[in-house]
Amino acid sequence: MERSIIDKLFKIDKTIIVGLGLIILGFIILVTDFIDSFVTNLLWPLLEGSSEGKTVLFLGMLGLILIISSLINQNSSIRHRLYPDNDYHLKYILFVVVILLCCAVLGLIIEFYIRYKLGISFFTILTSLDPSTSTTSPMHSHAYKSILGYLSKSFVPAHVNTSSSILKFVFPYALIVVPIWIVSFICGVIGLSDMKPLHKAITTIALTLALIGILDGGMFSQPFLIGIGFLLLMYFSNGKIGIKYFIKPVVIMGYILLVGMIIEVGGSDMSHHTLSVINQTEPVDMTQYNVTNIEVHGDVTTYTLATKTDDKQLIRQIFASFKGKADVTFMSWNFYSYLDNPTMRQRQAAKNIS
Repeated sequence: MERSIIDKLFKIDKTIIVGLGLIILGFIILVTDFIDSFVTNLLWPLLEGSSEGKTVLFLGMLGLILIISSLINQNSSIRHRLYPDNDYHLKYILFVVVILLCCAVLGLIIEFYIRYKLGISFFTILTSLDPSTSTTSPMHSHAYKSILGYLSKSFVPAHVNTSSSILKFVFPYALIVVPIWIVSFICGVIGLSDMKPLHKAITTIALTLALIGILDGGMFSQPFLIGIGFLLLMYFSNGKIGIKYFIKPVVIMGYILLVGMIIEVGGSDMSHHTLSVINQTEPVDMTQYNVTNIEVHGDVTTYTLATKTDDKQLIRQIFASFKGKADVTFMSWNFYSYLDNPTMRQRQAAKNIS
């Protein structure tokens, strides 16, 4: 009798088993160390994650989507209500793409507003120093990630950067991501559940990447761009396969990438780095940065740095120098520094030798 009741509610098929397996794998990676590096490196081309945080989220979301999708497909009454016609599932996918893109644009507006309030240039990388070091910028925004970080900080390992220290700068505006993320997840799962197997598999991965990307990286992040691109492809192809279905998604993604390139390159300061420090409480030895000018306006101390150090290395050095001595810093970036830094030169040298 008990078995028959369970069968009436739902059938535990292979899809549900795979989904449960992915969730368990994500949990194992979260609480252990013996396979996290391997899986994180394996998924790096999709997630661009330096720690296992994105990997755990990716596997957990994939598993949950598979389980929910299987349950939807098992209930003919629910399916009849969700899909009035054969192509109705595409409306869900289009809705997800539109609201996620709007949310990403809003993220850029939040990044602008943070800097506008303090009289700082939009083309800067914010580094919050209290209580932990976290960065956010128009090109890789952690405004929404700070919301997730705040909610998950009690059970996430200490070495995973949750960006929760960014929260004080983006609250309460960044909270908009919570309802948008939940609605996008629900509508995305409903949309993909009525697709053919191949398109369903691609859409499952694309939806997961887009939802992770909107939190960690924003509009121009690798996961978000890949996810939105393939969601658009699944929408325009409508279950069909062919090169012609790539045209519209490529054009749309091309416009987004063009905007990103304009911000990245157009916002670069090639002659020097400008470092604006808010509420500096103690003097800092700046000899290593080759400072050519210092200006103080109220709580903002602005240093002009004549250095060829690439942005990532320079930010790490600033972490160490100003930790505990200021609230937050804003540093201009130089896209071209990545084309002429030690890492790039080493890669080029290795390529020439081979």
